[in-house]
Amino acid sequence: MIKINTRLGVVAFLAIGVSLYFAIQYFWFGADKAEFVLNKWNEMQLLDLWYVMLYIHIITAIVAISIGWLQFISKLRAKSNQIHTLIGKIYSGSIVLSGLSGIYLSFYATGGLISSIGFFLLSISWLYTLIQGIRAIAVNKDRIGHQKWMTRNYALTFAAVTLRIYLPVSMLIFGIEHFNEYYRVISWLCWVPNLIVAELILKRQKTSVPPSNQSTRVS
Repeated sequence: MIKINTRLGVVAFLAIGVSLYFAIQYFWFGADKAEFVLNKWNEMQLLDLWYVMLYIHIITAIVAISIGWLQFISKLRAKSNQIHTLIGKIYSGSIVLSGLSGIYLSFYATGGLISSIGFFLLSISWLYTLIQGIRAIAVNKDRIGHQKWMTRNYALTFAAVTLRIYLPVSMLIFGIEHFNEYYRVISWLCWVPNLIVAELILKRQKTSVPPSNQSTRVS
């Protein structure tokens, strides 16, 4: 039986919980019933393409959030590299679609220019860390580098979770009338601290490769 440490267990619980929330909100009730979408509809003219991009973004984000944490179970990787590779391919494809659609959606972000820049940079960073992670393992055969880049990447994927934590907390504290103001802050707060935490984890993390064999390349 594969054990999951407490920290990863919390990540998995939150990731699956938010994925279920997305699925219920956007596919059970429908995007046109979501208050967030209705408010956006009242503020700006949305094209049909926006809805297409929204659903692409949501569907692929659900996949990425739901399966991404599995890649950090070391015993699962050791047990089957084929499963790890398969999950990685599905995860990577989801990030590409969600990231590209996220770039489009960022131009329509609630809160104006500040929010748009925040979400635009999130999407760009999401795609960049993915490319670096794939390049590390596929081109450079660098497992340690691959692990580091994909840790950063999932920290950005987890922005979908932290965003949904900050929003209700902010609504309770500041009220709905100041939504645009704190949403601008959350558009940055949902992902920048995640990256900082990822870097702190990577610095504290002990490599599983013995010191005498710490070559970053594998044959």
